[in-house]
Order: sequence, then C-alpha cells, then structure tokens
Amino acid sequence: MPHIVVEASPPLLAAIDWPRTLRTLHRALADSGSAALGDLKSRVQPIVAELCGDEPGAQQLIATLVLTNPRASEVSQRMADTTFTVLSRAVEALSPGQWVQCCVFLREHPKANYWKQQWSPPSKPHHP
Repeated sequence: MPHIVVEASPPLLAAIDWPRTLRTLHRALADSGSAALGDLKSRVQPIVAELCGDEPGAQQLIATLVLTNPRASEVSQRMADTTFTVLSRAVEALSPGQWVQCCVFLREHPKANYWKQQWSPPSKPHHP
C-alpha cells in the first residue's frame, strides 16, 4: 500500500491544483508498473508554521512516500524519483519568485507493522 503524504506551505497549498497533481502522480506510478492504481493513497496537509534557514518567506513542499510491500530497491527509488518529478513540476509551473524547497522522503515499513480495515471498498478498480 503506497501512501504519499504531502505537506505544503499555505501559498503552495492554495496555488497547486491538487486533484490533478495527485491523479498525475498516481497514474505515473501505476504506468511505470511500480504500484497498482487502486492501491495508491495520497493526501495533502497544510504546514501551519515553518521556517527554512532564516528565511521567513521560504516555502516547502515535502512528500513522504511510505511503502509497506517489499520492493526491489530500484523500484522504490523509481517511485520516489517519480514522486519528486511530479511534485517539482507542479511547483515549477507556478514560476515561484522566492525560495521554495521540494523534498521527498522514502520510508519503507515492514508489512507486519501495518494494520488495515476497509468498509464498502470499490468492487473493481475505478479508472476515470
């Protein structure tokens, strides 16, 4: 179950088309064969307070890619790289005129450390 948790500075939170960006990210990961489209979960959270160095106007876009299924290291790296590329392009499209940092953390967790329960899941994969 790949989970992608994105933390974004308020200006980035407001400026990026998140539904389109996350859909692009999910499709890129699925098209590469790295993950099944229906297994991908993403969410975007606002950064309430932040500081980069000593620059109060700096902005951050930080993604944490959490993987619970074992994958070859090159597959995990490709997934992190794809996540970084899609998010970096979303920021670049804004032509930011100030310091913006985009980072991706890759976290791999053993399946044994993951609990899940679902109610009324889709009966078949949804492909809009």
